[in-house]
Amino acid sequence: MNKSEQLKKEQLLKTLEKSLGIVSTACEAASISRTTYYKYYNEDKDFKRSVDSISDIALDCAESQLFELIKEKNVT
Repeated sequence: MNKSEQLKKEQLLKTLEKSLGIVSTACEAASISRTTYYKYYNEDKDFKRSVDSISDIALDCAESQLFELIKEKNVT
């Protein structure tokens, strides 16, 4: 992998983390197409592992917020 591609992947992971795993938002912020994102995701096991970790964190955050709302009986 060349250095330019590595930098793109790193930028994409940063924007993905900031967008809580929303691919479209991250790609737009990083100026990278969704096609390129999925190429990286399907061909680079380390990138895939990082993306999956970000997705797990985002899901945990959403679940925590939902549980708090349920505990407060605020489900509207």
